[in-house]
Amino acid sequence: MKSQNSQPKQTDNFHDWAAELSQESSIHGVPYVARRDLHWTERLFWTAIVLASAYYAINSCLAQWDRFRENPIVYEYEYLFALRNFTFLGVTLCTTYADKESVDEVIKQTWGVDAWQDPEKAKYYAEFLLVLNHLQYKTMETLSPFENDTTLENLNYVSMLLDLQRKVLPTAAPAVLAPIITEVGLCQTTSQLNRYGNPYGKTENMEVARVKDCGFFSDCNFMSKPFNSIRTHLFLYLHDVNELMLPDDTRTITFDAKVLSSYVIGVMLHSISADREVRNLPVAYRKCRYNDENYLQYYSPYHPSLCRLECRIKHALSLCHCKPYFYAAAPEAPVCNITGMLCLARSNWLEKPCECFPLCRQNTFNIFHQEEQGSDPSEQFERTLIIKMKLPKMGMKRRVVFSTDQLIMSFGGAIGLFLGASFMTLYGLVYLFLTFVAYKCKHCLYEN
Repeated sequence: MKSQNSQPKQTDNFHDWAAELSQESSIHGVPYVARRDLHWTERLFWTAIVLASAYYAINSCLAQWDRFRENPIVYEYEYLFALRNFTFLGVTLCTTYADKESVDEVIKQTWGVDAWQDPEKAKYYAEFLLVLNHLQYKTMETLSPFENDTTLENLNYVSMLLDLQRKVLPTAAPAVLAPIITEVGLCQTTSQLNRYGNPYGKTENMEVARVKDCGFFSDCNFMSKPFNSIRTHLFLYLHDVNELMLPDDTRTITFDAKVLSSYVIGVMLHSISADREVRNLPVAYRKCRYNDENYLQYYSPYHPSLCRLECRIKHALSLCHCKPYFYAAAPEAPVCNITGMLCLARSNWLEKPCECFPLCRQNTFNIFHQEEQGSDPSEQFERTLIIKMKLPKMGMKRRVVFSTDQLIMSFGGAIGLFLGASFMTLYGLVYLFLTFVAYKCKHCLYEN
C-alpha cells in the first residue's frame, strides 16, 4: 500500500516538462532548445534565436497597438452635390441696449430709489447696471468697485437683464428668436438647445423658428430685422442650429454688425461625416463622440458646447463654490454673488482646459462674402440682416483604416512571422501551463 502511494509522486517529480513544451509548441526553435542530444552551444544558439524573434514580435505588436490608439482614422473627401440635405445654421443676436427709462425703473423696483429724489444714489446703481449689462464670462473683474456693497447681494441678475432689455426682446408671434442667457450676456437665438439657456428659470425649450432643411436646389436664406429698428450695437454669432453659441470658439462665427449697418452675409457650410465602422472604435481612439454617447451630468444629448459649459460650471464650483448667473444648468448649485464672481476672475478659472471631443458628424461654417449697407447715420431705414448659406460640393468623411479586427490580425501576422505561432499554439501553451500547475498542486497534496 505504501509503495503504491509513492509511485505517482515519483512520476510527478520527474516529468520532463521541457520535452512536453517542445512537443506542444510550434514556435520556431523551441524543439531544438529542449533537445538533450544537442551540444549546449547549439541549444544556446537556438535560445538566442527564440528570444530575438520574441523581441521583434512583441515590438511589432506594440507598434501596431500605438497605431491603433493614435491613428485609426483618416479623413477623405466625398462627393456631396445633390446627394444630401443639410439643416440651416443657427443664429444668435446679442446687444447691450438699455435706455434710461428701463434703468430708472429697475433701480426703483430693486432698491426703491427714485432718480429724481436721490440722483447720487441712482447714479451709483445705474453704473452697476451698466456694468452688469456689459458683463461677460471674461470681464467679471469689472465688478471690483462694487465688491463690498451688501445692497447688491442676493439679486436675480438675469431678471434684471430681462427688464433692462425688454424693449429689444422678441414680441412677435410666432417667435423666430428666443431670449437666451449666454456667456456674453442676454441674447436671442434660434438654437434648438435654448432650454439650457432659458432665462426664465425653467429647463424647457422656448418657441423659435423651425429647423429648415436646405438642399442644393432650394434657397437657404435667413432674414431678420432685429430689435424693432432700435439703434444699438449688434453682435452676430453663427453656429450649428443644434448647438449653443460659444464665444471665442472655432465652431462659432463671431460677426460685428455695428450699430446701423445692414448686411448680406454669405456663409459656406463644411460637412464632416463618418463611416459606420467609426462607432465601433473606442471613443479615446477615434477622438470624437456621437450625440447618444452622453456622459454629461447637467446636459443631454452630448454636444461639444454643452460639454464645455459643464466643464466650466464644475470648475467654478470647485474653485469658489458657486456658478456664474449666466449658466442656467445645474439649478441646484448656488449662484455667485459679486464676491463669488470676483473670486472666479482672480482664480483664473478660464485657464483650465476642457477636454471635449467634437461630434463624429458635425457641420462648421465660415463667412466667404459680405455686403454692408446703410452705415451713414443720416440715412433713415430699417436695419436688415440677410444670411445666405451655401452648400459644399465636397465634404470630409471619417473613415476607419485600422479597426479592432485589423489589430488582431496584425498581432497574429507579427507573431506568425517571427515565431511561427498561431492561436492554437497559444492555446496549447496555456493548456500546458494549467496542466503544470495542476500537477504541482497535486504533488503538494501528496506530500502533506
